[in-house]
Parts: sequence; C-alpha cells; structure tokens
Amino acid sequence: MPEVRQLCEKIEKQVAYIREKAGARPWGNFSRPAFVGNLAQIIPEMEELYSLFLLARTEVEKTAQSPKPDFAEHIKDMAQLITVLKRNREMEEGRLDKLKSEGINSIAETITVPELYSDLEQKTLSALLKSTYASERLRVFDRRQEPTLQSNGSQKNILELLERKENELEDLRKKYEENRKNTFLGLAEKESSIEIENELNEITRKMEAKTALLKKQFEITKENFAQTEKKFSELQERLLGVEELESQATGRTFELMTMLKKERDYAKKMLIEIEHETIQLRNTYSKELLGMQEEKITLKNSLEDRYMREIDSLKREVADKSKTINHLQEMVTSREKRLEHIDEENHKLKLANATYHKHHTVKTHFLKKGKKHSK
Repeated sequence: MPEVRQLCEKIEKQVAYIREKAGARPWGNFSRPAFVGNLAQIIPEMEELYSLFLLARTEVEKTAQSPKPDFAEHIKDMAQLITVLKRNREMEEGRLDKLKSEGINSIAETITVPELYSDLEQKTLSALLKSTYASERLRVFDRRQEPTLQSNGSQKNILELLERKENELEDLRKKYEENRKNTFLGLAEKESSIEIENELNEITRKMEAKTALLKKQFEITKENFAQTEKKFSELQERLLGVEELESQATGRTFELMTMLKKERDYAKKMLIEIEHETIQLRNTYSKELLGMQEEKITLKNSLEDRYMREIDSLKREVADKSKTINHLQEMVTSREKRLEHIDEENHKLKLANATYHKHHTVKTHFLKKGKKHSK
C-alpha cells in the first residue's frame, strides 16, 4: 500500500519537525509574548499532523485486512490538545492586549505562568511520542499487506510476533498512563504541589492579617501608653524580626517549590525522551527485520528462478541430444539395411560371375574340340 507507506513517512517527518521546534527551548522559560509566538508556530504543525492521521485512518479502513490499528483515541486526544493550545494562546493574547491597552507593556513582558507553559509542553511532547508509536504500528500493518510477507508460515509468524508485541506495548502504555496520573511524576505530584502552594498562601494570608492586626494594636498601644514607649520599641524590633523571618521563610518556600517543579518537569521530559528513543530503536529493529525477511525471500525467489531456468535448459539439451541419438540410430539402421542389400547384390554378382566363368570355360573347351575336328 504505497499510500499508507507515504503517510507513514510524512507522519515521521512531521513529528521530528515538531519535536525539533517544541524542544528547542523549555516552555517554562518563555515570556508571555514568546509563548504566544511559539504556539503560533506549533499549532498549525499539530493540525497538519492531525490531518495526516485522519488520512491514515481512512486508508486503513479501505483494507479488508484485520486486525486493523485503532487511531480513534489518539486522534481524539490530538484534537483535544490542539483545542487546549488554541484556547491558551487566545487567553494569553487577550491578557497581553489588555495590559498593553492599560499602558503597562513592561509588566506584560515579565508576567508569566511557567507551570502552565511546562504542562502544555509535556502534553505536546507526549502526543508526539504517541504519534511516533502509532506511525510504527501503521508501518507494520502496511508491511503485512505485501505479497512477499504472505508467502509462507515463517513470515506470518514474524508478523504475528511483532503484532503481539505491539499489543503488549499498547496495554503497558495504557496502564502506564493510568498509573502516571497517580504517581510522583503525574497528577498526584501536581495536585500535592497545588495543595502545598494553597496551604502556604493561606498561611501567608493569615500571617499577614495577624501582622497587620499586631501593627494596629501596637500603634494604638503606643498612643495610649506613651510611658511604655521603650517597651513598645522593643516589641517593634521583635515584630520587624518576625516579619523578616516571615519574608525569608516565604522566599525560601517559593524557591523550594520552584526547584521541585523544575525537577518534576525535567524528569517528565527525560522520561519522554527515553520513551521516544526506545520506540525509535524498536522501529529501526522492526524495519531491519522486515527488510532482512524481504531480502531472504527475494534471494530465494531469484535462486528458484535461476535453478528453474537451468533445469529447463538442461531438459531442452537432453531432448535435443535424445533427438540426435534417435536420428543417428535411424541412420545406422538405414546403413545396416543398405549394407545387407549390398551384400546380397554382391553375393548374386559372385554367383553370376562364377557361372559366367564356368560357361566361358566350357565354351572354350568345346571351341578347341571343334577346331581339332575341322583339321
């Protein structure tokens, strides 16, 4: 199926191109305008990849071969991802336009949402990884349609083995996706980080409220009890120390949260990279295995054709020699008959010659006697 094979090549090239663009720089480091510009480049390419999978599904449905690879879930996920990317681009553009309209362009450049950007990056890379995996399954399905791989049982066994391994990998992937939602690298970590952040924000608000209340009480006490100004000064110093400690704790807390989120994003990205390399190696192995199988079948067919030609040539040569031998046998038989005829004729001539000599002798004898009587 040349159409499916061409679609596989286009999908693999498109995935590689999008991966190169998406992985050029961590999305969490983008400013808001840079993030919008990045999505403006990624979304059309993702839509092109989505259309290629729709075409691939149409081509697969045309075949009578079964089982067929199912891309419905992947196509649905890609459509949802494209919708999410478009919605986030529109939201970020709206925020940029609003801030620019208020005349605070400098703030528009600095305000970012790194967690959101990183999360969208992970979803995009994960979709590309699934696309590579789907392309590999589509290529194996296409190779199964080739007549050279349907000639005998050994080729079918290899294809069945590859298909069984692909199904096992698909089941493992689904289990992995389910488990990752509840593991340290998945939603559990995200939810726990959000919960911790909300809790810290709540504590910060309470501390701020208590600090404000304490300041207010301090001012009232200072006005009402001027004679205890010295004690209030000490209390103020202690309050400032508490505020400084609070500020340091808040800063360190946010630094820790940022560090943990960066480590989480890095671990996710490395995991996706390892998965992508594994799929590429498995894809290369499958291609080489199928290529070797095709070469073996082609070599076998060429040898069979050569030997059949040689056998036909030898058969024709034997037939020609058999005809020659029959012709020679006929010639020998004809010559033997001719020699027998010549021998018979020779025997007759010998008899005639002997008769002639006897007759001549008798005649000569009678002639001599006649001459004597005449004298």
